[in-house]
Amino acid sequence: MRPLTSAEADQFALMLLSGAPVSDAIRYFLDPLVGEELLAEAADQWPQQSEVLDALQRYTGGEAWHRMDDKQRLDIAIKKHYNEMAYFLWTVNYVEAAGQEKVKADTCRVALETKLAGTAGQESPLARFYHDMLAKYDHTGPIS
Repeated sequence: MRPLTSAEADQFALMLLSGAPVSDAIRYFLDPLVGEELLAEAADQWPQQSEVLDALQRYTGGEAWHRMDDKQRLDIAIKKHYNEMAYFLWTVNYVEAAGQEKVKADTCRVALETKLAGTAGQESPLARFYHDMLAKYDHTGPIS
């Protein structure tokens, strides 16, 4: 299996960070008629290629994963996860989806809508209402 060129490694890393799974990303760099054995070899080797690892590090802030602090790692992981959900929605036709694929699409859509609305990681409206009501009530009774 040939290694990726520097330019290809850079694009491959961007594809992975944009949410594409390795199995999809490798197909952009190989002949469409290549056999399953070569696809598996590329999927195994290319993500570990030093140029790809260098590009991933560069695009995620310039630090190696193990040298990042907790906040950096979590921010990058969450961003990558949202990108993977967006990629899934982009590549799956909802009309043709069925069963678990449709459930997965619905889950991704709700999570992305919540993220876009700026309410990801926050309490539900009902929980916020409950906490607001408790805050207005002191230990001696309702505040007027």
